[in-house]
Amino acid sequence: MNVRPLDTVPIIALRALPVIRETGSMTRAAMALGVSQPAISRAIAALEDKSGVVVTRRMGGQIRLTAEGDRLAELGRREALLRQDAWEDVTALKRKKAGALRIGSIGASASTRLLPQLLGRYQSRCPEIRLAVREIPETAMAEALKTGVVDVAITLAQDDPSLEQLPLTDDHLVALMPDDRVWPERLTPQDLATLPFVMTKGGSEPLVRAWFALAGVTPDIRHEAQQITSLLALVRAGLGAAIIADLAAPEHHPGLLKVPLDPPAPREIVLARLAGGPASEALSAFWELI
Repeated sequence: MNVRPLDTVPIIALRALPVIRETGSMTRAAMALGVSQPAISRAIAALEDKSGVVVTRRMGGQIRLTAEGDRLAELGRREALLRQDAWEDVTALKRKKAGALRIGSIGASASTRLLPQLLGRYQSRCPEIRLAVREIPETAMAEALKTGVVDVAITLAQDDPSLEQLPLTDDHLVALMPDDRVWPERLTPQDLATLPFVMTKGGSEPLVRAWFALAGVTPDIRHEAQQITSLLALVRAGLGAAIIADLAAPEHHPGLLKVPLDPPAPREIVLARLAGGPASEALSAFWELI
């Protein structure tokens, strides 16, 4: 059997990288993992020696991950999720429970507008199934399905023959504007390029960028927001316009207006799972419910 470099790396190094990325500190990572700080340092040094790449750098008093370190941090994050899932599955079997279902969600449009009703119906029919919802960027959802991080996902339709996809609903992008003035009935890329722009860092970002690029226009990005509440606050304060998925917008948005785009930017939301793979009873029941 061939031994790969990462096979001999202390597993604590991979587990530490996501925590270091979040906290910027090996000491805090050690506290979170319940080990000593020297143990973390030695594990990181062993990882760099075995892999031949530098994974951390000290910048401004904090520890930051390199591009290679960030990629390995994702491996560590998935390893932690799979380890947690395995333990919970074993515990469920010990208690003679029926199983678990891990559901991926691309963000606000799925988590707030689609999942609650679907999960409510499913849980009423299968109360013995343990549910876990994980929000994952749309660009990483296919990999999450293929690596077993999630069993099924609410995501955007994609051209991937390895996935079986079931249409759920149609959605589209809209401009989000402060209501302190009258805006055109539809906004073009050229209209929005004249304004400061707040770029969403959620699942719609690739579609937003593609919409501008199709018109040969570059938005004047002044701010970036991961959370929808942050984005709403920035637009409401008059700090810029934004584009988000219509289903991701809150039903009530005082101080803001939703304005259609010209040209339109549709997107199809689907339920996806691996095609041709074995399906658990929990997954089969969820798929049949939809």
